[in-house]
Amino acid sequence: MIKLERRPKPAYLSEAVVIELTQKFKNDGSSVWNHAQIKTPLLASSNEKCAFCECSLSDESKYMEVEHFRYKNLYKDSVVEWSNLLPSCKRCNIAKGVHDVVTDPLVNPYDVDPRHHLSFRLYQLRGKDKIGISTVDALDLNNSDRLVLRRFEVGEQVFRSVRVAADRLESYKNSTTAIRKNKLLNIVETILDECQPRAAYAATTATVALSDEEFLEVITQLRALDLWKDYLEEKLLAAQNIAFQ
Repeated sequence: MIKLERRPKPAYLSEAVVIELTQKFKNDGSSVWNHAQIKTPLLASSNEKCAFCECSLSDESKYMEVEHFRYKNLYKDSVVEWSNLLPSCKRCNIAKGVHDVVTDPLVNPYDVDPRHHLSFRLYQLRGKDKIGISTVDALDLNNSDRLVLRRFEVGEQVFRSVRVAADRLESYKNSTTAIRKNKLLNIVETILDECQPRAAYAATTATVALSDEEFLEVITQLRALDLWKDYLEEKLLAAQNIAFQ
């Protein structure tokens, strides 16, 4: 889970439309939120990922559902309130179910940096306080098959890529050709690209990469060799802003 920025309310949700859709939901329980002009900007705001588990919502098996942070059947007046809507995968939506965030608060990544309440260890999210613990439990964020295993796979790919980067660094130091330099910079950029907010499971990738001493040493040596570039620095800073400490 990473901090997300909520986009401005879509023009579609005018005051009149909100009143109309809210009343329709109260009258017949219609899924009035299932409208492209609601779902499209929601999906864009999370980089087409689930706001909670960060899985890609472009995968057919994980299609987007509109999640009502305050449960729609308890807080009917908020059924199309823009600040109450999040993009979610089906499994996170089902897991949260009827949980009442008013009486038992959860992390809303649009409102707070999840790192204030969550930590990361052994590919599991750990609650740092009551809100964090409730968030992990209510959303089943440590489901072994669905999430912990996937995070482990992501982490293993990071380790393999870091090993390649370290090998390419040594090759470059032995022979400072343009080809070897470009290959070295390309693999470092590839690792950092997977740590960007737009990437699936970015919090996991960023945390694993930026806690890897070998990768940090590669960065240190690139700086010493005057090979570190501004575009790499920008991506490093973005990764640092989502990595769990």
